[in-house]
Amino acid sequence: MRAYLLASALLLVSCDIGVESKPPPATRLVYPSGLAFWRPDASPSTNGFLYVASANFDKCYDSGSVIALDLDAVGVRPFGTPFDPSESLPNDVTALGIGPQSYVQIQSFAGEMAMWSPPGRPPRLFVPSRDEGSVLHAVDVGEDGLSLSCVQGGDRDCRNNALSLLDVPGASNSLPAAPGPLGVSVAGTGDDARVWVTHTELAGPRTTIAEADLRGYLLNLPAANPTRDALNPEEFVALGTNGRLSGVAHSTAVGSRYVYASGRNSSSPQLGALPARFILRLVDRTTPGRVLETDLELTYSVREARGVAVVPSAVRVPDPAAPESTIVDERVYLLARGPDTLLVLDVLNAAGTAPEAGNTPIVRIVSALPVPASASELEVIPRGAGRGNLVAVTGSGDEAVAIFDEEVGQLIAQVQVGDNDPNNPSQPFGLASDVRGNSARIFASTFGDGRVAIIDIPDLDRPQNARLVARLGARQGRDPRQGTSLCQETSP
Repeated sequence: MRAYLLASALLLVSCDIGVESKPPPATRLVYPSGLAFWRPDASPSTNGFLYVASANFDKCYDSGSVIALDLDAVGVRPFGTPFDPSESLPNDVTALGIGPQSYVQIQSFAGEMAMWSPPGRPPRLFVPSRDEGSVLHAVDVGEDGLSLSCVQGGDRDCRNNALSLLDVPGASNSLPAAPGPLGVSVAGTGDDARVWVTHTELAGPRTTIAEADLRGYLLNLPAANPTRDALNPEEFVALGTNGRLSGVAHSTAVGSRYVYASGRNSSSPQLGALPARFILRLVDRTTPGRVLETDLELTYSVREARGVAVVPSAVRVPDPAAPESTIVDERVYLLARGPDTLLVLDVLNAAGTAPEAGNTPIVRIVSALPVPASASELEVIPRGAGRGNLVAVTGSGDEAVAIFDEEVGQLIAQVQVGDNDPNNPSQPFGLASDVRGNSARIFASTFGDGRVAIIDIPDLDRPQNARLVARLGARQGRDPRQGTSLCQETSP
């Protein structure tokens, strides 16, 4: 009886203690990954608003987060201002002024961030997370640019009712599914806009030992309704073509007709790490299930691909009386690894309307340029009609953001964003930009040191003068023995 009472008392004590909650800090960034920028057209804001996903990569805290930053309020220099020799740059901003309504929790291991900007209302942010459930988060931005709210429920905690991409209504034998979601892009701005999501792990039966039984997909969902009600097998596009292994995609870029998907190394619980099965494939948005293979790897040998972007390069109207025959050519920028390369591609007949070519585009390599180690993401900075674009590139193995100028055909600037500390590398990753008139501002998340770097180009005719003007967030401490961050706060 005595032993029973003692055991019962211990049980009551252990139940009463519980597990201490450890939400992510609302005062700094923790392994920042995806970024998005917004400045309302009619806003009095000079610098606009920046949205940052914290990935909580080493699980110091219970979750990741999305925060909103008022770039005017934190003291960033006015956009487009010419550099003054007396300026002391960069400005390290550690007080971010994050209010309680400018912060929501999400699952850990956040990837890219995409923004849907419907006419007449503030934007909606989409963030895939690879942690438990492999979810897609949707976060609405308020009219003030700073208030954030969870679209799928949960008030300030967007983990509640987040859309799992593993439990798909109507799925059979674990197919389709999107384990390990990472890349995201939005096609369109209206109510019919679609969200395209990539994933890094192959899906399929846990009992199989054959890669041919596993699948990689692109998932597309309505931006206006990113909920379980809209999730069904028809929204998954299998990436395998003509009997080839499907592999998985890293990023997507939305063109006039096709979604360009970059191929990366994959993994599965059964088979472990697997090599990339393609470098670039095209998914037809007008014909369900149609996927085109480019076979770029047969022309230029690389191991896998990362970021991808597309811009229109030419529009031809053979018959003004028949606008449906308008021919669109596009330029695609593709980052590859092994070796680290920026591939510049021309896609002719990208809309599939050229009478002599049918509905199949022609993909040609224009140039291949070396880029910083461990190429990750890219951002195109347009300079207007008839001008060559600038392309900003991050590489997680480097301390700088590289800027390429199409008009010169080479690298024209490398802007250091980290401290060149081998024990605390900056690892630049996500990119976003603000382009107005003949000026541009580039935002780069420095995943390793927990900050966001701001690079200004006041004059797009002189991009070689690009300069680091600010770093947002307190520098993330890191244990050099383990390579993980120091858990510096226990509460928001």
